[in-house]
Amino acid sequence: MIGDPSGKDAERNFLDEETLRQNQKNIFDQIVKFLNNLKDNYGINFEYEMVNNYDFYKWMWYLDFLRDVGKYITVNTMAAKESVKKRLEDPDKSISYSEFSYMLIQGYDFMHLYENMWIELQLWWSDQWGNIVTWMELTRKKHNKEIFGLTIPIITDSSGKKFGKSEWNAIWLDPNKNSPYFVYQYFLNTNDDDISKYMKILTLMDISEIDNIVNEHKKDPWQRLGQKKLAEYVVELVFGKKEIENVHKITEILFSKENKLNLLKQLNNEEKIALKGATGGVEIDKNEWKILELCSLSGLTESNWEAKKMIQSWALYCNEEKIEDMQKTLSKEDTINGIFLLRKGKKVYKTIVLK
Repeated sequence: MIGDPSGKDAERNFLDEETLRQNQKNIFDQIVKFLNNLKDNYGINFEYEMVNNYDFYKWMWYLDFLRDVGKYITVNTMAAKESVKKRLEDPDKSISYSEFSYMLIQGYDFMHLYENMWIELQLWWSDQWGNIVTWMELTRKKHNKEIFGLTIPIITDSSGKKFGKSEWNAIWLDPNKNSPYFVYQYFLNTNDDDISKYMKILTLMDISEIDNIVNEHKKDPWQRLGQKKLAEYVVELVFGKKEIENVHKITEILFSKENKLNLLKQLNNEEKIALKGATGGVEIDKNEWKILELCSLSGLTESNWEAKKMIQSWALYCNEEKIEDMQKTLSKEDTINGIFLLRKGKKVYKTIVLK
């Protein structure tokens, strides 16, 4: 409800409460699924508790907050924080009181956890250093207690580019945001120089195991052993072992030159949905469809007009047959195992699955 000014040059837009609650639920569900996967598939026994910091504030009086939190942190200290200082010094930018107060709120979050759950260590990415220090200072002044913060470097690739939404290379825990196949392909295209680093950060492998994989990879980089091990591990860690099987089948279908149609015939319903998620596309329920309709409906082309132009240039395929008649009508009998596999050019696929 209050945005963190860290890394921002302008005010964040406020989200309405319904959207916030839905976001909270989604994040909760994603993390719980991930943690349960760790426990079920990796034999790691641990307990965890998810808390919502809104619960700390919903019955809190504003005057109480000023007395219990604002009393202990000076404006001088707050204004000296880099995230605030930039906004104050630049005449073209500004910072509202709500964002200015964010570090007090986050500082109180963890002091509350210390007071009620004896939390004495918090882990954050390195860009949250200022907020961590606020928590430590607040707790020291109010409780005369030394507590600790541990920062973790932001994950970057070999070029220094960080993972994140703003960089258009975010990897999501939610299969509705990116398919397991997308995650697999992303890490399959990892730069050789990043393999060891990503394995150390994103897997539970021992260092000796990582070193052995990297050494084997260096003997024949063209086989991409390191990328394959990394991609498989991350997909299994995030989405579960079953998704590895689906990813391998989808990869074989999309990159197979001769056996593609036979592989489509062997897919069960779960694997069809996985293929649709990997390539994008839709589920449909009709008896007949115009070929142009299928192209635009699936997202293979942006419009019927674009589909016509692509057909004229011999660039569209349906179940690996070149589309030549733009007036062609297709039915269920034209599917392969209830699937229309559409292709544009050599590599762009969309899947339509019959309900």
